[in-house]
Amino acid sequence: PPRGSLLETMEWPPRPGCSPVVALAPMVRANSAALRALCLEYGADVAYSEELIAKRLSKTERRWNAALGTVDFVNGDGATIALRTPPGERLVVQLGAGDAKSAREAAEAVAGDCVGVDLNMGCPKKFSLTDGMGAALLRDPERAAAIVRAMASVKEATTCKIRLLPDDDDGLRKTKDLCRRLQCAGAKAIAVHCRYPGELPEKSRPKREPTRRLFDLLRLELPAFRDDCALLVNGDYYDDAEIRQACQGPGNADGVLLGRPALLNPSIFRQWRSRRRSRKDDKGEEELLPRLVVLRDYADMCHRYGAHYKNAKYVVMELLAKRRHPRPRAANHDTDPVPDNVTIANVSTTTSLEAIDRVLGINRSSLLVPPAAPDGRHYDDAYFAREIMCGGEPPTKVGRPAGRSAASSK
Repeated sequence: PPRGSLLETMEWPPRPGCSPVVALAPMVRANSAALRALCLEYGADVAYSEELIAKRLSKTERRWNAALGTVDFVNGDGATIALRTPPGERLVVQLGAGDAKSAREAAEAVAGDCVGVDLNMGCPKKFSLTDGMGAALLRDPERAAAIVRAMASVKEATTCKIRLLPDDDDGLRKTKDLCRRLQCAGAKAIAVHCRYPGELPEKSRPKREPTRRLFDLLRLELPAFRDDCALLVNGDYYDDAEIRQACQGPGNADGVLLGRPALLNPSIFRQWRSRRRSRKDDKGEEELLPRLVVLRDYADMCHRYGAHYKNAKYVVMELLAKRRHPRPRAANHDTDPVPDNVTIANVSTTTSLEAIDRVLGINRSSLLVPPAAPDGRHYDDAYFAREIMCGGEPPTKVGRPAGRSAASSK
């Protein structure tokens, strides 16, 4: 199977102080090949995979899919796909790892088919914490550094995605020390989700000012963050002006990761592409596309990359849903309506890509690709039940939750 020749031309991670980047942030279930391809086509600089468990990924078999023109990483059962990527995709593979050995082996498996590998250090889900992965690594800097060191020994473009450490007198200092350890271990970029561990994006505001202070401190006290290790930010940057602001002024980011905003409307990346091409600092010429156009573009990508219908309908329902987004942002769904039949309830009943096409008003003369293999993930339409039953109004209260549920973008 060919390795992507385009990978060598993509500068990742970005250099501190150079042109900032905007990327699709990792999101569980959503970031399969179809959504990544759509966001890259619209203008994202790179796209992260969803978190892939290192122990499983290291045991996959790399196969060339001649029908699709993709590289498939097939799970040990021989029937399900862990990762599908076209040669040359600007892909960052995010790993969930709790030990250096499995992280190194997983990085070795995908090193030739991506622009970088990333360590997830923010996931608060129980299965991640009990296996010492995700947010558990925030409490164990030494083990986190060992994992990064192992990944960097395989792929120079190794990065991490962390959260701010708890808001106490030493929180900023501890986060700064963690970043220093990760950089010394070989991280070439650190993305900070500007929330504390366990905070749900739906119920908390992003901590942007503490993140700016952190970035300022890192660059002031540690030359590596001025010269070698980029600082990226993730946390509800829903429009073009906010993205620009994040990359300017004191404590600026070298790039922005978009998670929930990309689910509200993936064509948010179009404005960034327009500015990158023109190299101007004014508003991009390209506007958001109508949601129905985006949904149909996404359906095209599902056929192109042989998406399993369960994954496709999950993403379509996310693109239709309001519940993840703050109320003012979710208003976009009201000002940009879709046809009355394009509803979560109707999508939830579909059992094929062709059925999803019919809901979206797409007529195809023939299938573009062979039937898709399952991806081994669990999908439950009941996940969207509240949206179906009562319109899924977004949350009205904002505060710091005590619970530890999974966030959309870790």
